Amino acid sequence: MSDGTPGAADPSPRSFRGMGAPSLAFVVALLAGIVLVLVLVASASALVVFAIGAALAFFLVPVVGRLERRMPRFLAAIIVVAILVALTVGILLVVAYIVVEQGIVFLQNLPEYMAQLRAGIDTLNLPAWLETALDGTGSAVEGGTTGFDPSTLVTGILQGALGIVGVVFSFFLLPFFLFYLLKDQPRMAAGFHRAVPEPWRADVEAVLTIISRDLATFVKAELMVGAIQFCIVAAGNALIGLLVPGAHVMLTFALLLGLLAFVFEAIPQIGPIFAYIPALLLALTAGPAAVVAVSVFYFLAFNFEGSVLVPTFQGQMISFGGATVLVVITIGFALAGILGAIVALPVAAIARDTFAHFFRRAQAVGGIPPEPPTGSAPAPAA
Repeated sequence: MSDGTPGAADPSPRSFRGMGAPSLAFVVALLAGIVLVLVLVASASALVVFAIGAALAFFLVPVVGRLERRMPRFLAAIIVVAILVALTVGILLVVAYIVVEQGIVFLQNLPEYMAQLRAGIDTLNLPAWLETALDGTGSAVEGGTTGFDPSTLVTGILQGALGIVGVVFSFFLLPFFLFYLLKDQPRMAAGFHRAVPEPWRADVEAVLTIISRDLATFVKAELMVGAIQFCIVAAGNALIGLLVPGAHVMLTFALLLGLLAFVFEAIPQIGPIFAYIPALLLALTAGPAAVVAVSVFYFLAFNFEGSVLVPTFQGQMISFGGATVLVVITIGFALAGILGAIVALPVAAIARDTFAHFFRRAQAVGGIPPEPPTGSAPAPAA
């Protein structure tokens, strides 16, 4: 018990101080934030393109800042946007070439591949129930792809594009929107800083830093891991097509399989399985040796991804255990489907880091010192 002497140590444990009622300014800001969130949710489909522009601006602002040392900022912004547009067009042309030259050919030949697969299954003397299931699956695939016409696919794509004219038009606005963001970024940042009430600036800037850091790290990691997987999968299937007798089909569709590996890389944990399925289907049409080679290759490639690439490029941002990753992805999939599974990890990381920031803030306000790092000596008594 304290003896009441000023300065005497109080042996009782510290506890959080009581919090007063929220100020009127906080209530006004909270209501404004709720209204803003409702407006953004209601217009989310129309704002996707501008969100993409804001994300790109985050990566390009440092580049413009460096060029600004040698030229006016508006000129630096024009150069950066022009280079970005040229790179985007080039990448889209490469993807279109792969999809048209290999994807359409794959769909056209899929009934033939399925027929070869069924003929091979008939020679294996499988159990009746398994053979019936495989025959049913093959018949369904053949029925869905028989008479496939590439012009139908192209027509469907054009009709879909015309059905979303607003989104397509907004993509044409994206370079101009990005230019103004890059050109006016210093002035916009200063205006936003002045608009935030001074007592809240530190917390607002901390939260924005957390969001931008986690999202930037996640996007860069996903692009790097996906690009590496594209190269590994495309090269590996090409080698299998060259070295394994009768597996030339793997070389024919090597780029398409690499593109699928890049796309499915965005889906954590189960994405590699989706990328393996079309390769396995092609290998089954080429014989047992191709099946073994493809299966072993994909097993090694995606274990290399999970044990080397992902920890190297994403480990610092995610910092979740394997079991936690599965739970987070499952929750994201349950809430928003495939898109929820894709964004589950960065959203969870942002929520975790934001909670940690405000919890430390509450500790400081409540007069409780932060816990010392594990293994460090305890703080000296008062």
